Amino acid sequence: MIVFHCREKIGRKFEQWDGYVKNIRNYGSHYEIMIESRSGFLCMIGNYVNGAFISIPAFGIGCDLSNYGDYFWNNEKLARLMNPVDAATIAEALRTLHKNNYI
Repeated sequence: MIVFHCREKIGRKFEQWDGYVKNIRNYGSHYEIMIESRSGFLCMIGNYVNGAFISIPAFGIGCDLSNYGDYFWNNEKLARLMNPVDAATIAEALRTLHKNNYI
């Protein structure tokens, strides 16, 4: 289990919460990542001709990503598709995994 800490300005105040990566599987062409926090997410990430992508099938969400360590760009892109707490959680999980050489 990989633990990470989130801190994000939501509205007019900063909120803080913890999350963790419960499971990560490398399929060679993509990763399947189970993220737990205030919500739970099964994400698939990978690379394609135009860069990186994320798919969260249970939420009906998919979009391009910057590199996995780019919290701000990834958070901004995800926050257009889901609530800001969930977007920040996923962006921080990706940054933590990238920083620690898991992805």
